[in-house]
Amino acid sequence: MDANEIIRRYVTGERNFRLQDLHSLSFVQANLSHADFSGANLAGADLSNSDLSDANFNWANLKGVNLKGANLKGAKMPDGRTHNDYLESANYLAA
Repeated sequence: MDANEIIRRYVTGERNFRLQDLHSLSFVQANLSHADFSGANLAGADLSNSDLSDANFNWANLKGVNLKGANLKGAKMPDGRTHNDYLESANYLAA
């Protein structure tokens, strides 16, 4: 599955992308708010400047993900944290 397919599916109302292998894909400036990426492999993906508000990343692999400028307000992260801010600059390097 490529980034364009994910975005097409999102636009049609799909929000469930659990357990998908999305490593190294580019979602720059994408609106993926409220998407469920729990258990997905996003290692090395570029999510910079994207709207990821209220997205679910529980159990997701975010190693090396670029989140620079991403809106993570309300997003659930793999370590159990919930972001309550807009990150001006971030590169998520969780193990």
